[in-house]
Amino acid sequence: MAKNRQSPFSKYFPLLGKLPLPVLYCIAYPLYLIGYYFVEKKRNVVASNLKNSFPEKSEREIKKLAALSFKRLTFVIFEAFKTASLSEAEIRKRVIFRNPEVIQQYAQNNQSVLLLAAHHCNWEWLLSACSLQLSFPIDAVYKPLHDKVIDQQMIESRSRFGAKPIDNKNALIEIMKRRKEVRGFAMVADQSPMRKEEKYWTTFLNQDSSFAVGSQKIAQLTKYPAFFVGMRRLSLGHYEVYFEELGHAPYKKEGYELTEKYARALEKMIIDSPENWMWTNKKWKRKKSIYD
Repeated sequence: MAKNRQSPFSKYFPLLGKLPLPVLYCIAYPLYLIGYYFVEKKRNVVASNLKNSFPEKSEREIKKLAALSFKRLTFVIFEAFKTASLSEAEIRKRVIFRNPEVIQQYAQNNQSVLLLAAHHCNWEWLLSACSLQLSFPIDAVYKPLHDKVIDQQMIESRSRFGAKPIDNKNALIEIMKRRKEVRGFAMVADQSPMRKEEKYWTTFLNQDSSFAVGSQKIAQLTKYPAFFVGMRRLSLGHYEVYFEELGHAPYKKEGYELTEKYARALEKMIIDSPENWMWTNKKWKRKKSIYD
């Protein structure tokens, strides 16, 4: 059995969360420079993903965008450390909602919803903001981290305002258990599916791209309305959230209409501000085959 990995960084995680945000940004900046200019492997992944996604951009534009996206991601990571100690007032000030009424109407009718987000801007603050500013509890489906110390700290951070993190391996079971409660079930749905996992292929950012279909299956089983949860950066440490309905029951039994709509909403958000997506992921590491 493989041992749990533990990063030497684990013991500093709680301490970093107690530092003021301006101090965290000051620490993050030199680490961004080191990470981008000296970790060639990651830099190449980011550059390759951007070049394939935006073939119309020049090499100079790609390099500039790669550096900016790496910087934004580094800052978001350090913002995540602060999640556990941010006050309710601070979260409300830093994450504002554009159109919560489109989702609140379902809660008023005792209807749970599916919230499909992405690794865009600050997804950790997004969960806290939704937990505070929506009128129903939010349960977030997540993939446990290899570092068990940081994983436990992240669970505690994500649970601060009533959210109940759900291990992705038990997602469907847990969601079905809570069907009689009015809740929002949140998923970061832009992750690449596992090799043996059912997947949906579509053209996304000029490439054949696979998407996990778990959220589609859950929507069909529960008949919950599904929303895309978008996020845009207003300024350093300040974000805006918007909701876009992707579908509601009755869902088609065949096809992947909901997943396709998610892909299109995600693509538009990324094209509008590509520097805010997490390009370090190897989303295109697997190519479509004749068996898919």
